Amino acid sequence: MQKLEYKKSAVDLTDLAIGIVVLGIVVSVGANVLINVRDTNTDGDTAYNLAGDAATGLAEYGNWFTTIVIVGVAAVILSLIFMAFGRGSMGKASTY
Repeated sequence: MQKLEYKKSAVDLTDLAIGIVVLGIVVSVGANVLINVRDTNTDGDTAYNLAGDAATGLAEYGNWFTTIVIVGVAAVILSLIFMAFGRGSMGKASTY
């Protein structure tokens, strides 16, 4: 009986796309929740300061979002280049 072999796709972008969407949702919702928590507490209170600092941190993380996407796309391009030159399986011994 012949064994079925499936052809590997070049690169699966599904994981990258889902990761970017989930990251965007988490940053957006998290920042809104933290702003609401901050606004329900007294100014100068520990909870107010903590929520404000965390919201500022998420906003700063959001500023890096473009860079994160560019690095992800660059990783996909590099993996395509490595696969084109036959170095897709770095752990296997060379047959040369």
